[in-house]
Amino acid sequence: MKKKLSSSMLIIYTALVLLAIIWILPIAASLLAAFKTPADFGSHKFYQFPTSFGLIGNLRDIFEVYRLHDHFLSSMYYSMVATFLAIIFSSMAAYSLIRLKPRFSFLLFIIIYSGTIFPFQMYLIPLYKTFNNLGLYNTRLGMILVYTALVIPFSLFVYRGFFTTMPRSIEEAAIIDGCSSTGIYLKICMPQAFAPTAVIALFQMTWIWNDLLFGMILSKSVAIRPIMVAMATMAGIGGGSIPRQMTGVLFTSIPTVILFISLQKYFIAGNSTVSSLK
Repeated sequence: MKKKLSSSMLIIYTALVLLAIIWILPIAASLLAAFKTPADFGSHKFYQFPTSFGLIGNLRDIFEVYRLHDHFLSSMYYSMVATFLAIIFSSMAAYSLIRLKPRFSFLLFIIIYSGTIFPFQMYLIPLYKTFNNLGLYNTRLGMILVYTALVIPFSLFVYRGFFTTMPRSIEEAAIIDGCSSTGIYLKICMPQAFAPTAVIALFQMTWIWNDLLFGMILSKSVAIRPIMVAMATMAGIGGGSIPRQMTGVLFTSIPTVILFISLQKYFIAGNSTVSSLK
């Protein structure tokens, strides 16, 4: 026997369907534009289906004219390396602050976490001058350093909160068995922190991938600049063709979509952990 929906549930489902349609419409419009040729896009409404298949030509243009694949590899390198380093350093720092309890541990946490409080524009000029003086401007090392430093405060906040909730009895049993502090961190704490690690990896890689500000200010050459800077400059090269730009948008969205799909089963558990810490 089918169960009838109550009026309140019907309203909720209707609202969810409308929200889904609102979210899907921009994606559908981007797909339609990417499949059109520039001439087809200029002669028809944006919501009309393409009369000629232009996706292959658009892909060829974004690779040959805009060199998006070079920027794609640079952004992939920055997001993976910087996120990996942030996970290592922030988890070690959080474990030290919570379990080893150095002097002024809470003050140290506040100093590191303050990096999330102030707007990036406050230290953009000093950072630019420092990079120029140290020879880090327009280098891969400089981009890795700045991205790693920027994502460590939030990562530390998440790990610190998670390690605080872990019961000490497991660690005390490990200490009785002769396990060192390093062994507890590697064999007990980090394996249990898989869900928050997945959330940190997802959030931080996505943020680095989508960064435009630091990529534009701290780099100038094609070999160093991340992909969002290349996407921003596409409007000024070749007349700003909308079908080519939409093809570039779809191309640059591939890593984040794959990341969300591959980590979705850990995302809810990890996100609940993050939300409970706020």
